[in-house]
This record gives sequence, structure tokens and C-alpha cells, in this order.
Amino acid sequence: MTDLPTTSKKDQPAFGCVVYVSRTESGRTRGRVANLEGVETEGATERDVLSTIVRDVRARISEHMQREEEVPWLDPPAEKQPDEMKRFLPLHL
Repeated sequence: MTDLPTTSKKDQPAFGCVVYVSRTESGRTRGRVANLEGVETEGATERDVLSTIVRDVRARISEHMQREEEVPWLDPPAEKQPDEMKRFLPLHL
């Protein structure tokens, strides 16, 4: 028998993050979180943008949890613009 660490859902909260990705006029990639207001970024590639968004959303969620506040999810999420592509990011803290 191995002594692998185990966790329950309570130990590791999981969240669904809806992200809209588009290209700027200058050719850069822009991303914004559709179901959590105020989280958006721009980067050279979609991967850069999504990595930054994951970091920023985790930080925001952690702040709310530390203050024992509910995360202010937008439900329904913001509307997607015609030039945006929808991505779904499952996040664990």
C-alpha cells in the first residue's frame, strides 16, 4: 500500500472559468473572463493569456475565500462578442 496524499472536494475547491479570447488590431491576443468581472489581459499568444488569467482568477478566488466571502460570479456570464472565441477553464486552487 502506498502513502499517497489524498484530498476531498472540500480540500481542493474547483471552479469553472469562462474566458472569451480575441485578437487585437495589433495582432496580440486578448482574453477576458466572462463569469468574473474585472479579469482580462493581453499577451503574445493564447497560451500566455490563459496562463495569466488562471493565475489572476486563482488569486481573486483565494482573496474572497480568505475573507470568507462568496466569489462574485456573474450568472449569466457576460455576452460574447462576434470576434471572440469561448474557452472553458476548470480551475483548482
